[in-house]
Amino acid sequence: MSSIAPLVNALDAPVRVAVSGPGAPEGGGSTLGERGDELQALLDRLADGAGARHVVLHRDAVPLSAFELILSDRLALASTLELPLEVLRALRMDVDDIAQGPRAHGVEAVFERGELQSWDGSRLRVYVEGPSDRKAVILVPACGMPIGLCETWMRRLAQEFRVITWESRGLFGAMGTTEEFDARAYDVSAQARDMLAVMDHFGVERSHATALCGGAVIALAAAAAAPTRISSLSLWHGDYELGQDAPKTQHQRDVQMLMTMAGRGRAQATGLQKMFRRPSVLAKIRADMAHHVMYPYANGELLYRYARLNGAIMEHDCRSLLERVGQPALVVTSHDDHTAHPEGSRYVASKLPRAELYMGEHGDHLTLFEAESRLGDLAAAFIAREAN
Repeated sequence: MSSIAPLVNALDAPVRVAVSGPGAPEGGGSTLGERGDELQALLDRLADGAGARHVVLHRDAVPLSAFELILSDRLALASTLELPLEVLRALRMDVDDIAQGPRAHGVEAVFERGELQSWDGSRLRVYVEGPSDRKAVILVPACGMPIGLCETWMRRLAQEFRVITWESRGLFGAMGTTEEFDARAYDVSAQARDMLAVMDHFGVERSHATALCGGAVIALAAAAAAPTRISSLSLWHGDYELGQDAPKTQHQRDVQMLMTMAGRGRAQATGLQKMFRRPSVLAKIRADMAHHVMYPYANGELLYRYARLNGAIMEHDCRSLLERVGQPALVVTSHDDHTAHPEGSRYVASKLPRAELYMGEHGDHLTLFEAESRLGDLAAAFIAREAN
């Protein structure tokens, strides 16, 4: 419940969840009777403990949306059917203690969270982990993604460094009114200045930048604008606009077209958002990451803002930045990345004067968010080496 709270809170009410999976009754929630009532009460109490809007147990014949299917899969409520009814009641009665369990292991409990006012008044949610006397690493996330998608990276790097990060302006926490969002900047320069504002907030004068996906563009822009503040960079499966100098995958072209269309106006974004409610969109999304990846598509306003922010990143020609970044850089991709074309990273590595390229033999774009041992070790070794 804690992990799905951001997505639940972004969806229009009512948000329904199903008792699905192995062992689930054929009639779904409508056949659960008294057990369904107890399960609903338990869900309500858990939602309160996790800071999530209440979800409603699905008991009608109206099909679930893609978002509701994601939530249902994450909650895995069919497992409760194995519990005797008296045990289910006991769980609800003791839910205040239970609710502390997921929060004790969740992102917001593990990492220190704060909020800052960035350079133009935008409110940013920021996170830090690791002792203040360690070398600083600023983690530059993929635009629009909740902190949960970076959790593994935060945990791994914080074993050796002080790690700081933030969530994209206008998409999280105190998002501000539509008028406030429209009055403020959303281009790459603005997002790079947010990165420096996060460093200022935590008293970090100089830092390594570990950047994921489109975050690589923001990191390059910050390194070019403030070379004394960024000591080195590691750019992981970057999504770069390089004109005719590097090809793009079909995924990159499709997303860029979507950002262009949704960014034209709120009416267009609201119309396009309806497509993401269809269950068919889940066919190409990893189930264990879907509750994070689908967050910026949860409603029309979020999609519009995401399109403005991420669209600016995807349209920003990075070639002029490469000429201005002289810091040591590790550029990482894999031969079979079908999300961000590996030739983009190869080109970036060839143009940065102090770059080294790591080309993995295999590894889809999304595997970078797992920060599996070899990737975490590779990042930590490079940062430690450049610190000396």
